[in-house]
Amino acid sequence: MRHDRLVLILLWHEVRNSLLSLRVRDLCWIFLGGGGLIAYGIIDVVVALRKWAELLRREQQVFGIGIPIAAAALGIGAGFAICTMTWSRAISPFLSALPLSSGSRRRMASVAALIIGTPVAMIVGGAVAASCLLIGIQNAIGIGTTTSLLFAVGFCLGLLCQQWSARQFFADEAFSKGRTDVERLRPPLVRHLDSSRPRWLGSWALGLQTGRIRLSVRTAVVAIVLCSATILSIGASFSRHQEGPAAVAAMLGGLLVFMLSLRCHPLASPVLRTQPAGYTRVWLRLLRLPSLLSALFFALPAGAALAAEPSSWITASSSGCWLLLLNASYAAFAAYFVTSPLAAALSFLAAIAYASYETSEFGRSVLLGFAALTFWLWHRARQRYYRG
Repeated sequence: MRHDRLVLILLWHEVRNSLLSLRVRDLCWIFLGGGGLIAYGIIDVVVALRKWAELLRREQQVFGIGIPIAAAALGIGAGFAICTMTWSRAISPFLSALPLSSGSRRRMASVAALIIGTPVAMIVGGAVAASCLLIGIQNAIGIGTTTSLLFAVGFCLGLLCQQWSARQFFADEAFSKGRTDVERLRPPLVRHLDSSRPRWLGSWALGLQTGRIRLSVRTAVVAIVLCSATILSIGASFSRHQEGPAAVAAMLGGLLVFMLSLRCHPLASPVLRTQPAGYTRVWLRLLRLPSLLSALFFALPAGAALAAEPSSWITASSSGCWLLLLNASYAAFAAYFVTSPLAAALSFLAAIAYASYETSEFGRSVLLGFAALTFWLWHRARQRYYRG
């Protein structure tokens, strides 16, 4: 018996049950408020395209070359992210009772990812084609079709990368049973930081085993990319004797490390919620290890910025303050989207981008709205922790 659609059915029931569990007031806020924001964003984009239509018609390589390449890169990220989501359902404990092989689970995850990704590719291509028609670029249908195809190619590449990681999953699980402590990193600092009450909370969130750090190919690739970008930024700062590149790399790199390492799914556990531990204390304990990693990453490029221009301590200090604020804001998003780090990251980045765009038009008062949104998400996560 084939179970190719089983992951898709599970995802559909998750969405359905989530909507049914919401109150009517929350649904109104989501659909009416969210729909209003989407409509406002579309109108804003249309106005901006009409404003820059003449320039975009002269620079048609932006739509002919730049947009398709960006669509391919976006497709790779979307394919990897969506396949990660479907793969997590394919190996969920709920399906452990079924006699499913590793190949069957990979096929289930791939089928669900392809079914989800097909309309996304069509939407991306349709949006590009509509933008071309709006500003009067010829061959808009061809550009939109090319964008959809390149997005689909990138999506398949991302899916294949995730499938390769999925093939390694069962081999790693079988091999890890015989691994010794020498083959797993177990720094005493992690044990010390994670042993305060509630004990081993950070290790639980990150999937560690009592403070043991398990290396993986994905971790190595991310570390290589981050270190390479940081080294290039530090080199640019020293060559120009300017603190800007290194300070920006310190802030963005520290934020990225924090986002990649923060996991808040223990907040949804009934086992933790029944313990005599307050929400704020548990939430801050979850932030301890990611904050330490973020601070360690921030220290090197920030120190390089000071070395490149010793009088730039104000810039380095402001980068640190902004990093602290951004980390705290993302922590609120991660606590609200408790079991979905991808949804938390996308929502956080979308809110940051939208707030930055509106700030350029209406001034810094828009940041108060972003702060209010962050506090509201944190408050809703706190209510859910206590009330379920």
